[in-house]
Amino acid sequence: MTQGVLYMVDVDGGLRRMAPSAPASEDQMQMLVARYPELITDGDGDLLLIKREQAIADREDSSGRWSLDHLFVTREGVPVLVELKRAVDTRLRREVVGQMMDYAANGTVYWQGGRVAEAFAATAAASGGNPDQLLSEFLGDADPEEFWRQVDSNMKAGRVKLVFVADNIPRELARIVEFLNDQMRADVRAVELRWFSDNAGTTTLSPRIIGETERAAAAKAAATGVVSMDRASWIAEYMAPFGEEMLRATDKYIEIIEAAGGDALVASTNGSILSSFPGADGKWFYPFHLWKQKAGGQLSISLGYLKDRAAFADEAVRQQLYDRATAIFGPLSTRTLKGFPGVPVTRLNDPKVAAGFRGLVQEVLALGAGQKAT
Repeated sequence: MTQGVLYMVDVDGGLRRMAPSAPASEDQMQMLVARYPELITDGDGDLLLIKREQAIADREDSSGRWSLDHLFVTREGVPVLVELKRAVDTRLRREVVGQMMDYAANGTVYWQGGRVAEAFAATAAASGGNPDQLLSEFLGDADPEEFWRQVDSNMKAGRVKLVFVADNIPRELARIVEFLNDQMRADVRAVELRWFSDNAGTTTLSPRIIGETERAAAAKAAATGVVSMDRASWIAEYMAPFGEEMLRATDKYIEIIEAAGGDALVASTNGSILSSFPGADGKWFYPFHLWKQKAGGQLSISLGYLKDRAAFADEAVRQQLYDRATAIFGPLSTRTLKGFPGVPVTRLNDPKVAAGFRGLVQEVLALGAGQKAT
């Protein structure tokens, strides 16, 4: 599509002619989008930058095979995956679509619970900001713990937005984007971020959104609501297909949580059965989760949530819990003290492991109540 000329009227009433131009580099475009994500939004509201150059693995033991240009999230906890190319890049035709499909398919599988929150904290700290303060400014009165739960649940369920950004979107890419947006659960769109400049070096950016047909928008709007499930239905849908051992382990998890005075509740996102206990400050906290996974239920010690509670803010305290969990269960799924290290819940079918988990629950509750763990 041929771009016309823009005319700007300055404060003195003068007319400035802005001719079509192009970004100096891809990095310049990336920096602008990272700093001003409103350039690429379309009804998303504000976006929170999680990380530029976010690594994406293609297997569980990989640190990352690919690098996504930007990862954002919306206030509703929907991950937004952004891939950006200059119009002069020949990969902007079909190759970039394959790249994005790789990123989305593997990211939704191999980004473990808590990883997005970790990446945000690292990005904020690297820029000299306070992660908790920045998140509070973004969320307002919303609960940060619930927000990160929603992010993880949306990621696991494939409820994501895929955004292609370029200074000029080729017609063939626009057609592919519109087709994908009609066919996929994910929202898919392209943003043509058109550049104009004058002889004085002033640049004007004009975004144009491509891809969200009225039919797709209506269908996805109707599907955005998550209907909460009762516990029996959740178990029947997500645990029962894996057989009797999975069901016995699930019952054992619930029994141990309830015997310790907690509630085993289905999360509002239907992503897990969380353990809910009252803390010393009168607020509920959620130290353990039974997550639905493609391979069956996974039990996590949820350090990614505990780290934001005063009793668990000290990394040494979380290390102590991690080491205790390792002694009980064996190797955990991740070594991070800011995530959700876990094991298959079927480990609870071993009486010694179940007894160790009971002890771990009591240790966490003692710390949450401000008592010294023994």
